[in-house]
Amino acid sequence: MSIVERLEKEPTLPTTTLIFSTVFVAAYISQLLLVGSLSQNAGIEAARVVKNVVGTASAIFTWVFHSNHTHFLENLFVFVLAGWWVENRIDQRRFFLGIVFILGIGANVAAAMVFGTLGIGISGITSGLATMVALGHLEALQDADSQFVRNVVAFTLSGVFLLWVVGAIEPLPAGTAVEIHILGVGIGAMWFAVEKSRHGFSYRL
Repeated sequence: MSIVERLEKEPTLPTTTLIFSTVFVAAYISQLLLVGSLSQNAGIEAARVVKNVVGTASAIFTWVFHSNHTHFLENLFVFVLAGWWVENRIDQRRFFLGIVFILGIGANVAAAMVFGTLGIGISGITSGLATMVALGHLEALQDADSQFVRNVVAFTLSGVFLLWVVGAIEPLPAGTAVEIHILGVGIGAMWFAVEKSRHGFSYRL
């Protein structure tokens, strides 16, 4: 999609984001059914069962797991908002591949190989997408024709979220795979740079 075509494009329903969200919901429900419980920690127990069976190789697909209800709902909320924004600005095929192979599998496998950390959930994805949102609105703040107040609010919220997920604001709960969050931020920044340089990424629709 050319820059001109993107500028003329109207916001569309984030089909791929909604499909991913449905998959995440289905995966979480499956976790609860696996251990036969709706308790807060059922997700942790289900993920532990799968890890014990598959071992380190589970890093390939543990990004669709979630440790508990709060973890799942927080990640899903951020994913829908940030995914909607990013999906409307890049090619859907690249968006799909980026979510699955770069931020999803990529961040988890990298954390397992480099730090020995086996993460659960889409925190690497939400961190990466929020980074793209923050960088996009930072760029928008340099454009006198853009909506200044909206861009300030969006940049601030995404920036605070990123500081929070890397533990810069307050210590995260014990057992949180902060390494995956940090990798998500770094990978998201690189993805943004590639989209900007090769595909003319623009904060504008």
